[in-house]
Amino acid sequence: MPISANQPTPRSSDNTLEMKVANMTFMLERLSQDCAPLQFIRELTENAIDSIEALGGERGEIRWDVDWTRYELDSCEGYKLAIIDTGIGMTGPEMVNYINQLSSSMHQQSKHGNFGMGAKIAAAPKNTLGLVYLSWKNDEGSMIHLWKDPDTDSYGLRRHQNGEFWLPVTNDIKPEPIKKNGTAVILLGNKPGESTIDAPPEGIIPSRWIVRYLNSRYYRFPQSVTVKARENWTLPREDKHNMLRKIVGQEAWLKGNSSDSGSVSLRDATLHWWILKEKVDDSGSHFSSGHAAALYDDELYETVTGRSGVARLQSFGVIFGYNRVVLYVEPLQTKNGGLTANTARTQLLLEGQPLPWSDYAAHFREQMPEPIVKLMDQVAAGTSNSENASSIRERLKQIRDLFKFTRYRPVADGKYRIDDSFTNAGGLATEGAGGANPTSRDQGVRTGNGGRGGDIYSLFANTGNIAADEIGGLTDPQVIWVSVRDRTRTSDFLEDRAAKYLPQVNTIHANADFRVFTDMVARWQKFYLQVSSCGPVIESVVREWFQQQLVETVLGALALRRSGNWSEQEVEALWTEEALTSAVLPRYHVDERIKRSLGSKLGTLKDKDAG
Repeated sequence: MPISANQPTPRSSDNTLEMKVANMTFMLERLSQDCAPLQFIRELTENAIDSIEALGGERGEIRWDVDWTRYELDSCEGYKLAIIDTGIGMTGPEMVNYINQLSSSMHQQSKHGNFGMGAKIAAAPKNTLGLVYLSWKNDEGSMIHLWKDPDTDSYGLRRHQNGEFWLPVTNDIKPEPIKKNGTAVILLGNKPGESTIDAPPEGIIPSRWIVRYLNSRYYRFPQSVTVKARENWTLPREDKHNMLRKIVGQEAWLKGNSSDSGSVSLRDATLHWWILKEKVDDSGSHFSSGHAAALYDDELYETVTGRSGVARLQSFGVIFGYNRVVLYVEPLQTKNGGLTANTARTQLLLEGQPLPWSDYAAHFREQMPEPIVKLMDQVAAGTSNSENASSIRERLKQIRDLFKFTRYRPVADGKYRIDDSFTNAGGLATEGAGGANPTSRDQGVRTGNGGRGGDIYSLFANTGNIAADEIGGLTDPQVIWVSVRDRTRTSDFLEDRAAKYLPQVNTIHANADFRVFTDMVARWQKFYLQVSSCGPVIESVVREWFQQQLVETVLGALALRRSGNWSEQEVEALWTEEALTSAVLPRYHVDERIKRSLGSKLGTLKDKDAG
């Protein structure tokens, strides 16, 4: 029946069947798989912060503690982890409404704030026996129990004996520090008797794993919020080490443990840097060595430490002293609000894409702060061997043409014309850009196997009529020997690897502690026992010849760049730590060269003594 002119136009919602979520259990557990292992600590903490800030400026406290009431009633239940806040609190009906919906929150939801689903996704699948919520509002207590029903395998609220999904409770079980308002969430785990406060495998410093996680996850907490966490909970309650430790975030620790700091403006970001003191608080409560992270809304994302952290810092140009440098990149919000976190809060997204770390690194290298440059110079002093580098350079002059895979760069007025089918490193060239020598294409002759290009139009590739100039030679990479002994490398960097190439600065870090090198030094020291003070000479000669192998390997790889058959990614595989380690494994010819060099410096050994 047609709508008359006087009839109101139906609203769109009258004609829309609202989308629902089928199989909520699958959705919840699938989203949970995207969460970091300890993400539930962050999500529940964030909810508690929001509850305190909802008080409108009033100070509040958050405690990660044992549910001591439950433990005293039945210690066989184990130590159950609880988070307690003195925030605004919730009534029973409010808890039913907010907690039993996947994307629902009593706080304002936004793509830059609370999603209303993080705690449920991150915590519920790790606690199928349930999350018990105790909340007081105006001194009236209520309880709900979110669990995975063992009969239906569905997540939801457990019905209480009064027929409701929430239950009034007395103040007898109100935990400290709640007074009139506040909430406690108790994590029951997946099996009876499980101590949910015990550190999971991912927890660092088991006795204070929550302290460590929150201090390294948060840059700072709101001024109105005090955060504490229990450590050494298995000790007697009267023991001073069974205590609540205050958590302050990474910023306060960096301020107290750095010798210098500052900020650098990058394109669409600000980079904050610190140089750590030589001796810092390494109690394990914070990241206490060099690392890098992204900073967003007072939280740290995409933090990298250890070997990954070294790689990130070196890409930013911090090739020495990286164990004392901390870099936090704080991206600027875009005009349309395109900077946000992913649903699992594990990664930042800029207009839906990962952060441009390589761009940040390139911009930072161009304006490296002077204090970091001085630190690198200080650490690097005496690590390079200019005499060895000079000797290697002289030897390579004799075979320089072998590293010069002829390559040409197309230019409009080039001296050469490339006569090439794109099948080798650089092609054949003829002098004269004026076209005096007609190509086969000019004569209407088809050359080569056109099908190899993957498309019929490759038959018309202009492979023999391109003006070009020859590309110049390569610069020898600098080799710097690093060692745990002289603190130029950390134990987790290049461990049992020969070397690493840093293309951004054309530098090779050679691991002086690598056993192939140290075994060769020990071998020749044994032969020259009768020569006093021979150690430094032997070490220098051994390094020189292995250094040459590393330099030749990298030069050969660089010569293949843009050759037509090697992509950038494929060339980079030739100078990985594993590839450079493989390059120094053949030792027969190196040993022979070392023997000759030492013979000229320390005297020739008899054949039987030389083994």
